[in-house]
This record gives sequence, structure tokens and C-alpha cells, in this order.
Amino acid sequence: MDLSLQLAQKQILSQRMQQSVEILQMNTITLSEYIHELAEENPLLEWQDNSAEQPLKDDKLLRKLEWLEEADEQNRSMYRVEQEDERERQETVGKRERESLREYLLFQINILKVNEGFKRVLRFLAQSTEESGYLEQGALEAAQEKFHMEGTCCTDVLNLLQSLDPPGVGARNLEECLLIQLRQKSASSLAISMVEKHLHDLAKNRMSHVAKQLKVTLDEAIAAFEEIKNCEPKPGQGFICDKPVEYILPDVYVQKKDGQLLVTINSSATPKLYISQSYIKILREGSSEETKEYISNKLKQAEWAMQCISKRESTLLETAKCIVDQQKEFFLRCDGPLKPLRMADIAECMQVHESTISRAVRDKYVQCDRGVFALNSFFSKALAADGEGTVSADSIQQKIRSMIEEENKKKPYSDRELTEKLQKEGIQISRRTVAKYREGMGIAGASGRKSYE
Repeated sequence: MDLSLQLAQKQILSQRMQQSVEILQMNTITLSEYIHELAEENPLLEWQDNSAEQPLKDDKLLRKLEWLEEADEQNRSMYRVEQEDERERQETVGKRERESLREYLLFQINILKVNEGFKRVLRFLAQSTEESGYLEQGALEAAQEKFHMEGTCCTDVLNLLQSLDPPGVGARNLEECLLIQLRQKSASSLAISMVEKHLHDLAKNRMSHVAKQLKVTLDEAIAAFEEIKNCEPKPGQGFICDKPVEYILPDVYVQKKDGQLLVTINSSATPKLYISQSYIKILREGSSEETKEYISNKLKQAEWAMQCISKRESTLLETAKCIVDQQKEFFLRCDGPLKPLRMADIAECMQVHESTISRAVRDKYVQCDRGVFALNSFFSKALAADGEGTVSADSIQQKIRSMIEEENKKKPYSDRELTEKLQKEGIQISRRTVAKYREGMGIAGASGRKSYE
């Protein structure tokens, strides 16, 4: 047996440091929830909404409230009647618009003239329909097993589901979705053949190849393709989402004031923590050693948590200020590009480790005149440029998008041509990188952008 001693350095974070790191990477919503939980667990901590401390200063709001108090009963009655009319109108006219796809399908199933056994299976399949309108993978097999259906019966139920509105609902893939719609519209046999045999080529806009394979003229193939393009690839589009909407709450605000950029933290959205003085009084007064020890431990926990939250705010503010200072052009101009920027640059500016910056910007958002942006989106890779040092990946993507928007659609630029145009502007970039940026922006290749009209 070989025995040996080895020396190694390991960094182990204490529980306190772990708490500090966790709080630093919390966004405003998560921090607010954490503060509430903290106050429930620690009796020494109490919280108050910052928004509750702010008095009403809006004169227009006060005048409106005074007017409502002085309004006579006739105005109030008229208002109530208008509200009831509006409610009734929404219930009768807008009911369909407010429904989810699943609710709409269940409504149609309930009024179908089929036996209750079929309806139970259809309801199961309707609940197994995705928001896009497609049937979930394995849903048909699950229904077959659950309701002990034979193959023929299963096919009949699926056809019944796919006959419902919107056209194409209940399809298991794009091809089936398009074929359902084309057949319901009594489309040409050529359009149906193109979907059945050449859907992959259609996705790449290879119309000449499709026409040659099907032995039709290019004009005939284009006309059939127009029929296909009139179909909806996502039948469920337009219905409300069953899932709750996730709202973004900005963590940082950037405002332009007298040509300067003012950076502030959204502290009003998080409750203010403070230590209950009644427990401090108990600690100071005569009490048992056990009580004193309990309160003392809870006091240390409370003070550390408050320090971590305060440190989070100061770190986030300083990080945001450094980012804004580096990206002034973006915030001052409506069309200002992003400069090349690394987290290491901000870390060096603040004299902290790069991991601190990574945690400080994680899941955080900034609101400015141009909209709401993720804080980490302001870090952009640099690429070489002749005579101007470097340019950011973001500015290159904007250039590529502009070139494509201005191109001749009958003869769109290839990735090689886009590369050459960028190189003429002094940007050293490879064709592969251009293709990666184009695909990242969701823009098709030259053949996919070509227009035959």
C-alpha cells in the first residue's frame, strides 16, 4: 500500500457567504419574495412596502378624487349603467376572443352530435393539445390505452378532432397540419403533392427543384406554393395562453436628464426590512439565558441578512453605472450601437472578481428610453476592424440585417457576398461567423429569402 501526504488548497464558502452570494444574484421579484419569507422565519425582522411610504403628490389624481366625491347620484347611476352595458357586451361579443384553445375545443365538443363515449375521448385529446394547436406527442396512444380503443375507432376520433375549428388543430406534425387545411380548402392536387413529397425543399424555397421533380412549370409551382403559404402553421395562434404571464420587473432604471444618464435601483419594489425594537428591549432587560441566546442568534442572522441585501443593492448600482458608462452611445441615442464589452472589463473597473459581476447581472433587467433589456445583454464580443480597433457583434448583426433588408429579393446576397461587403467596410469576419449571426437572428439563407414574383 502506497501512503503519501498531499497539500491542496480548497476554498469552502461558509453558510453566511453562501447566503450573501445567493442574495446578490436575486432579481427584484425573487428578492421581494425572499424578504417576506425571511421576516416570517425570523421574529426580529419586520418589513414594510417602500411604496406605502410615498405620499400622493399627483394634483390631477387628487382633483379627480374630489370630483368623484362631489359627483351627484345621476352621474354615478349613468356610470354604473355604462359599466354593466360594457360587461354584457364583452360577455356576448368578446367571449370567444378571451378563450384559450382548449376551452374553445371543449365548447365545440360539447355541442357535437356524437355519443358520450366519443366525447370523453375527444375531451381527453383536447386537453392534450398544445397551445400551438398540435396534439402532444403520445397523446393518441395514451387515449387508446386509457379508453381501450381499437385502431379504427382511434382513427375516427382523431379525424373528428381534426375537423374542429381552427383548421389544422389536432395535427401531429407540420405536414399533417398543412394537409388538413389544404384538403378543407379543396386546394389543388399540386399543392397537396408538394407538401407530401417536398416539404423540406419548400422550407428552403427551392422552387426550381420542386417544379423539376414534379414536372410542372415554375409558375405552376409558385401558384401552388401560394396556396400552401395561406395555411396557418400554428393553428392555436391567436388564442390566449393557459399559462400565467411572467412579468418582468426592472431592477435598474436609466434616465436621461440634461444630457446626462441617471442610474437608479428599483428599491421601491422590494419591502424595507427593519429590526423589531420590542425584541431588542427584551434582550436588554432581565430575561433567561436561553431567551437571551435565542434572541441574540436571531439578531445576528437579521443583521447579516440586512447587510447582504444592502451590499447587493450597492454592488448592483455600481455594476449598472459601469455598464452604462461604457455603453453611453446606446443609452443616449435611439440608434446607438453596443460597444464591445466583457465582464472582465467591468470587474477590473470595480476591482472585484469576474464572478461577482456575473452574479450581479444574472436575471436582472434595466429599463431605459429604448425599452427593457437584460443587463447581461450589454456584454458583446469584439471583432477586429481596420483603422477603428474593434466592433461589437451586436453592431455587426445590425449591419447584416440592414444589408438583407435593402437587398434585391430576386437576387438576395449569399453569406459570401455579405462577408465581402462587411470586409470592404473594414470588418474582419469569416463567412462562417456571418452565417452564425444570420441564423441567430432567425433570417433564412439566400435561397430561403429569394422571391420569384
